[in-house]
Amino acid sequence: MRIINYGLMLGMLAASSGQARADDNVTTEIQALNAKLKALQQRVDQEARKTRQVEAQAKAVPMPATYKALPVDPCAAGKVCYKGITLTFGGWVDLTGIYRSRNLASDTGSVYNFIPYQQSRNFNIPETRFSARQSRFSVLAEGTVNADTHLAGYGEIDFEGAAQTASSVATNSFNPRMRQLSLEVYRSDLGLHVLAGQSWSLNAPGKSGIDSRGVDAPGVIDFESVPGFIGARQPGVRVWHDIGPEFKLAASVENAQTAFFGGNVPTVGTPAVGPQGVLNPNLQVNLTGPGGSFFNSLNNVSLNQVPDVTVKAAWDPRLGPYKLHVEAWGLYRQLFDRFNNSNHTYDTGSFGGHVFAELIPKTLDLQLSGSRGVLGRFTQTPFPDAAVAQDGTILPLTITAATVGLVWHTTPSFDVYSYAGLEKAKANFANVGTVPFGYGNPLYNNAGCGIENSPASTCNGNTREVRQITAGVYDTIYQGNYGTLKAGVQYSYTQRFAFAGVGGAPKTDDNIVMTQIRYYPF
Repeated sequence: MRIINYGLMLGMLAASSGQARADDNVTTEIQALNAKLKALQQRVDQEARKTRQVEAQAKAVPMPATYKALPVDPCAAGKVCYKGITLTFGGWVDLTGIYRSRNLASDTGSVYNFIPYQQSRNFNIPETRFSARQSRFSVLAEGTVNADTHLAGYGEIDFEGAAQTASSVATNSFNPRMRQLSLEVYRSDLGLHVLAGQSWSLNAPGKSGIDSRGVDAPGVIDFESVPGFIGARQPGVRVWHDIGPEFKLAASVENAQTAFFGGNVPTVGTPAVGPQGVLNPNLQVNLTGPGGSFFNSLNNVSLNQVPDVTVKAAWDPRLGPYKLHVEAWGLYRQLFDRFNNSNHTYDTGSFGGHVFAELIPKTLDLQLSGSRGVLGRFTQTPFPDAAVAQDGTILPLTITAATVGLVWHTTPSFDVYSYAGLEKAKANFANVGTVPFGYGNPLYNNAGCGIENSPASTCNGNTREVRQITAGVYDTIYQGNYGTLKAGVQYSYTQRFAFAGVGGAPKTDDNIVMTQIRYYPF
């Protein structure tokens, strides 16, 4: 028994000694790992110090003058950037086909005031033409001076100019002409815009806010647009203010010109004989630019001493998915002439408004415009602004204009449109005994307007009103990386009504069919 007890005691001592040796080995391994971690930490700290020293030295040494950072392209797709300026190109290549039932001897624009009466042989002669002159090129240059100051320059040309060398017989060499050329300065911190240069007149309708470069014109093929559309492109200065996100207020001063009734436009020192009697020989309403004046010597320049002044308010309320734009404007114009060695002026005021609305979002659009005042040169007919009495008194002509249109986007690539418009003049005349003067005078002779080839003196036919209905379709044939190809066709029926005179109130009409194909490369 003693031997057994001694054996157990020796075993327990051996086990205790083995456990002690195992604990000693673990402790030793932990100490070795801690030593290795400490060494690694020291190496990491040394590398970090070296990195900081290299960066500090690099900052202290100036870069060579030839050093350039890697280029970063800030341009959006479809734009070009050059020296901080962003360029956006626009325009199209165009071919328009034209058919008119009455021969206007006109290109892509139908001058509605020239639709012939039966008195003219042209009444019975149709007209067919092709034209590429609506082709257009534009470029918008934009630059940001700082976070609050932005600059934009815009230029636009087409080929509707026609010098004496622009013969249709052989070369068809029609001239490029300036449509728009303007500079806009925008201070975003003040919500203030300033535009200087040639652009659409402020009374032309817009589609959103105050548009410095575009208009909400009827989307038709005819370059003369639709009767009732008011607008001109002319040089001037415009200022407008963003009053919150929905409301804008604008004012402009623009180049003034007056279109006098054709029978009452004498050359300097020469009396004019029109449908009325002889005007005062001392009357002057126009000047012809002399050589070196930079005006075409065949074009008269009216006498004006103050610019046209226009104010406009535009409202773009938020109506969920529906887009609505409403605007109203007022225009001040002064008409001017000189007679009997005295200057004579006549102040006029005109007003109008425009609505663009999405009746069905992205599907059905409404355009509605109306205006009234001395607006002759802004009309599509076009009407004169004024006539002149025998003693030189200016007789302004009040015009009422209206147009309405619907555009149905049947698919994202196919549109159907229809417009109706009218422009109507109010007669203004004065007589000296039985000798008639002015515009729309009932004493004017209209007896020959319905007789082909009758003398011109027997058909005065002052235009009282022009009406039109238009319908057409436009299809996007291709749209992709290589531009956009579109084509369209439209029909319009236009009526021209004259004031009643001796022999009646003549009227005429014109059926016009136009086709168009356009390639938009940008």
